[in-house]
Amino acid sequence: MSRPPSPLDTVRLHLACGLGLLTRLPINWLLPAAYRHSASVWPMARSLWCWPLIGAVMGLLCGGLLLLAQLAHMPPLVAACLALTAQTILGGGLHEDGLADMADGCGGTTPARRLEIMRDSRVGSYGVMALCLSFGLRAASLASLPLPAILPGCLMAACLARAALLVPPAILPPARPDGLARMLHPLPRRPFALAMMGAALCVLAAMLLGYALHPNPAACLAQTVGALLVAALTAALVARTALRMLGGYTGDVLGACAVLTDTVVLTTLATLAQIPGFF
Repeated sequence: MSRPPSPLDTVRLHLACGLGLLTRLPINWLLPAAYRHSASVWPMARSLWCWPLIGAVMGLLCGGLLLLAQLAHMPPLVAACLALTAQTILGGGLHEDGLADMADGCGGTTPARRLEIMRDSRVGSYGVMALCLSFGLRAASLASLPLPAILPGCLMAACLARAALLVPPAILPPARPDGLARMLHPLPRRPFALAMMGAALCVLAAMLLGYALHPNPAACLAQTVGALLVAALTAALVARTALRMLGGYTGDVLGACAVLTDTVVLTTLATLAQIPGFF
């Protein structure tokens, strides 16, 4: 009779699940020994508590690259494109693929037809336009951020993007009976609550980091509140759109929600940073 996994092994397994889904980093070294050469089903839904934390680390890494590039006198827009390239490679373009598929699905006339279009691996004109607009807005927003706002802004946007993608499966049924996203239904309450708490702590850490780099309480508070509001609104709108278009959520809906939240949060932060007296 096999002994139950230790708490440390459980945490390692959950982190491996999150990193394996959200990044292209090697995870075999992180897996407990019992899972390295096993066909056991991974507890993907139980691991969602760490997804916003993984997003926050990704945001810090890409924000750090953007900051270093600008300090090395690279043009801001070029540095922003470089940071976005690194972020896309690190994440494997998973969320961007979901955005493109959901955008293409808008060309269908019925939920069944939209799901069929979204399952097609080819990218249509709607998907191309959605990707171009999202990359363009994110690059322009990153290039517009003042130096003290880069690290906290990237941390906040990436963390909230991975927290927002958990909202559709929390309030919607799956649109398909199969698929990876189906594993999130029903969404376990405790990991979801922990994910939201972790996201809140990361946002607080980003606000404190922003204050340490540029001590302006009004600017830090306005950016934090603005980011939280637009992230919540974006997640709600994506969920409502998915319900109307598809009757529920899919993995593509979750990816689209992440990219749209990232884009809207960065755009909001860049806009607030242009207010006279903030920086």
